[in-house]
Amino acid sequence: MTDEKDQAPERLVPVEQNSEDAVEDADASAVVDPGRFGRVAQGARAAVAPDSVPGEGKSRRPGRAVIALVLVVVLVGCIAAAATYGAELWGGKSVPYVVGTPQETASGKIRAKGLAVKVATVASDDPEGTVVRTSPASGTRAQVGSTVTIYVAKARVVPKVSGLQLGEAKKALRKAGAKNFSIAYVASGAADGSVVATEPAEGATFQASDTITIKVARPYTVPYVVGKTEADARAAVAEAGLTASVTYVKSDEDAQTVVAADPAPGTTIEQGATVTLQVSAPYPSDYHHLREYFNYKTHVTEFLKGEGFQLASSSTGDGGVARVLYTSADKGNVTVTDTPFSHSFPKGTGTADVLASGAALAGIRLDFASADLPANASSLDAAAVRQLADACGFTGMSQTLTQDQVVVPSNLRKSSAQFVCAYGEMGDYCWSVLIVRDADRTRAAATCAPKSLYDDYDLGKFNNSICDMIACVDVYG
Repeated sequence: MTDEKDQAPERLVPVEQNSEDAVEDADASAVVDPGRFGRVAQGARAAVAPDSVPGEGKSRRPGRAVIALVLVVVLVGCIAAAATYGAELWGGKSVPYVVGTPQETASGKIRAKGLAVKVATVASDDPEGTVVRTSPASGTRAQVGSTVTIYVAKARVVPKVSGLQLGEAKKALRKAGAKNFSIAYVASGAADGSVVATEPAEGATFQASDTITIKVARPYTVPYVVGKTEADARAAVAEAGLTASVTYVKSDEDAQTVVAADPAPGTTIEQGATVTLQVSAPYPSDYHHLREYFNYKTHVTEFLKGEGFQLASSSTGDGGVARVLYTSADKGNVTVTDTPFSHSFPKGTGTADVLASGAALAGIRLDFASADLPANASSLDAAAVRQLADACGFTGMSQTLTQDQVVVPSNLRKSSAQFVCAYGEMGDYCWSVLIVRDADRTRAAATCAPKSLYDDYDLGKFNNSICDMIACVDVYG
């Protein structure tokens, strides 16, 4: 009979896989759960997992130490290799940086490395004699005894391009380092389109950024000068290798403007040939137009000669002022003087053209020919004065004066002469027209001068009037 004690169920305690009692197979097999085999017999004890797998410590720990040792040895070896390479104990020598240093200095540094030196020159903008680059480049390793080429700067030089066509000349200049060009066509006997010179000249040094002017030949050709001033046209003809000759002609164009050329512009002619320029005359439009004389003072004599006047007397006064008398048979007299308000003129003996030589034109006076006087001149009519003013091209009349209105200074004595005087201003110039009747004679005169001419006179004696002064000095002086 079975004892109750024996029939009581056995109390089983399962072992958890992740508990401290889990057993790891020495060969890393799965953990064995004792519960898989059923109940443990009464009085039996569950198998206890050993603390370690036999042989584990002996098989793994020595292998790791060896690997670590090998790594240390390799690392030390790399460091040593890097240090000795950097110290150039092996692997050749580094080409030193010598760009910008003089040739001798660079050569010394390279030879100190045990390397040979070869020198080559190269055109450069760098200072002459300094190193521009090396081959191999700086920092490159080279075996001891091998050669390093240093390129030393030499000045850029304008090559010989004379005689070449323009395109070929440009190629040669670019090869020499030039980048910027300008083209100038010059008259020449050389082949049309060929280079005759450069600026800077051939053989001269230059920088790459400099502009090289290439002068290209073209046949001697009359330049286009119509419409230019006489001075500019003369210069253009001379630059073209030709000779200018000027003929003055009457024209509606501004004075001293070229109106035509012979041969015509564009004509090909021989070197030095003459080109006749027809120039609008630098003369007053009429010999009566006194104000215009001041614009063309160096041409006054040739103008008046062309109008039928003769140079009767010529000299200079104080300060180089011209005093010239021109006379004619039927046009009256023209006087260049610093006292145009005076009826008298001290005639000299000289006949040189002092105006053309640069003497100053201070004032001018025209004593009208009898044929120029209006029919009503003797009546001293104001209309006669205006008629003469119009003939002289005067504008801006501001005053008329007669013998009854004039203020005569105490040093002058009033005579029986009667007159009418008109006065006006044109910019910085003033003018007058005076008709005088004295006994049976009637005469008329016109004057023109810068207003500043009268600054040296005491106008207070003449009622502060230039018109009064002109009339008094001319009639009573």
